[in-house]
Amino acid sequence: MDILIADDEHLIRQSIRYNLEKLNIPELRIEEATDGLDMLRLLEVLQPDVAFVDIKMPRLSGLDAIEQGMKTSPQTEFVILTGFSEFDYARKAVALRINEYLLKPASFEQLQTVMHNIELLLARRAAERNRLFSLQIAEMIAATATVAGEPLPPDGMNCQLAAVSFDGIQGTNRLASEDWLEQARLCAAPFMSRHVHMAVLKPRDNEWLLVFGSRPAGDAGNDKLSACLSEIRNMTAAWRQKQGAAAVTWVSGRMVPIRLFTTAYEELLKLTCLRALLGTAAEYSQSFLEVIVRDKPDYLPVSKLLVELTRCHAAQSYVEFNRVAENLFSLAEAGQMHSNPQAIRAASLFLRSTLGIFAQPDAGYSRFKNELLDFCRRLLGSQTERSQLIRSIVAYANTYYTEDISVAKVADLFGISPNYLSALFHKETGSRFVEYVSDLRMKEAKRLLMESDLSVHDVTRKVGFYSTSHFSKLFAKHYGISPQEYKKM
Repeated sequence: MDILIADDEHLIRQSIRYNLEKLNIPELRIEEATDGLDMLRLLEVLQPDVAFVDIKMPRLSGLDAIEQGMKTSPQTEFVILTGFSEFDYARKAVALRINEYLLKPASFEQLQTVMHNIELLLARRAAERNRLFSLQIAEMIAATATVAGEPLPPDGMNCQLAAVSFDGIQGTNRLASEDWLEQARLCAAPFMSRHVHMAVLKPRDNEWLLVFGSRPAGDAGNDKLSACLSEIRNMTAAWRQKQGAAAVTWVSGRMVPIRLFTTAYEELLKLTCLRALLGTAAEYSQSFLEVIVRDKPDYLPVSKLLVELTRCHAAQSYVEFNRVAENLFSLAEAGQMHSNPQAIRAASLFLRSTLGIFAQPDAGYSRFKNELLDFCRRLLGSQTERSQLIRSIVAYANTYYTEDISVAKVADLFGISPNYLSALFHKETGSRFVEYVSDLRMKEAKRLLMESDLSVHDVTRKVGFYSTSHFSKLFAKHYGISPQEYKKM
């Protein structure tokens, strides 16, 4: 806490300093002024939390100095020092909204009471500023102009972001992340002030994003922010050692002007998925991850798909899980990832720790692909309830109807016989599976013919047919008009 003592009497200043030091106030820094003008100069430079001000001082009275000082240091709480009880002084103090005073010579007990009241007041103000800062950050993400009349972004503020991800077998992440956040808030609490604020965002289920705001006051704001971050990082390192269920990964962002917050937010979130190939339960800087993206361009899109697999699994979106897995295979095989043993090993370890699969991470890409495909089949086949099974099959058809899809292929994927799939699908939906897929293709073909410049030949390929004549016959049967005639309408 920064405190200014303004009094022309040396003994009074020393007495107050001595008693303040006895209170064991954290990070106490005390400066002294000997007259009203000296006080104004120090107020502007120091922006103290509290100023003890003698009413009668040379060159400029205490009350006049306070009235001017409130303009240059508006967040300072002023305490009057006086041996007077005149009504005029009291009336002006009330007009200036000064709530605390000390009668000279002040005892330790009196000072203790005043400081207790001020600490409570400053804590309430800090909490309110932090609440407003959190609202401002939320509104910046939503691209709203103002919050409670405050300009966005707040002028003269810097911000620094930190992303924290939790990866573990399903069910462990939420409890672990909530426990960690509680500890992080406790670490940050002593640093929250008019200089430093913290907002907590949850962009995804297993991630927290901490946004620290610093209002520069000399170097006080940045120093407090650095100390706060250091405290939370140390706690995270110790917490990581004790947690076996979920791995916590910390990514530090850069300090930027608050006007650049939205860009910094998006850039940092984009990079957090790299933990899937670089390793969880670690700490990374944003600059390091940007070098990885530059030097290994395949890492970011592959990592994104690996993390997406875990989210699909947690949401029990097994058809989507299968789609993401197929995209992962296509991406890996189109580039160099499939021939990179280190990357395959890292991907295997990530999915083993999050999904419980791939017991042999060094077996290579072919084994990696086969085991993930088997896992997809087990997920899709695990849906024993008939209505749930059909919903998943319908969802699969809605996603893959433009591809080479057949009853036999889908039945194999879901671990059931083709005859059982056909009978169950017809019973639950009233349609045959082949007819359902054909209907999806016809609707998409109709849309493409109407809304695009694609030729009938191109539309045929787009909706999953190889023969234009066969497609044209089915389209005419479905809509009573040929695709060529429909396109001319």
